[in-house]
Amino acid sequence: MININETLIIQLVNFLLLMFLLNRLLFKPMLRVLDERRERTEGRRQAAEQRDAQAEAVWADYQEKIQQARVEADRIRSDLIRRAEAERQKIVEAAAAEAEKNVAQLRARIQAEARDALAVLEKDARALAGGIAERILGRSV
Repeated sequence: MININETLIIQLVNFLLLMFLLNRLLFKPMLRVLDERRERTEGRRQAAEQRDAQAEAVWADYQEKIQQARVEADRIRSDLIRRAEAERQKIVEAAAAEAEKNVAQLRARIQAEARDALAVLEKDARALAGGIAERILGRSV
């Protein structure tokens, strides 16, 4: 059977006093430090998550601006190609027209020179034929 005597009461008082002192001097300060550490950790974790979210937003904005710049560059490049093609076409048409004009002038000049040469040849041929006829016939024709 359990015997309750004064030592048990003293031990119980000592235990309660020790628990009170440990709670006051050790457990409460330690729990406060642990709570502060948890709050700081959570605060830093939330701050890191916010920075990550901000970084993601900046990255998405950066990607969108790059895409817009690519689209604009493609539009400008297409416009420049179209303009260059139109300018090339104009130059080719002008060169073709100039070449056609030069060919027409050369043909006209060649035809004129051919007519002149033919006229000279006909004149020379008549003179030569007259000279041959005079020699063959032995008299002037």
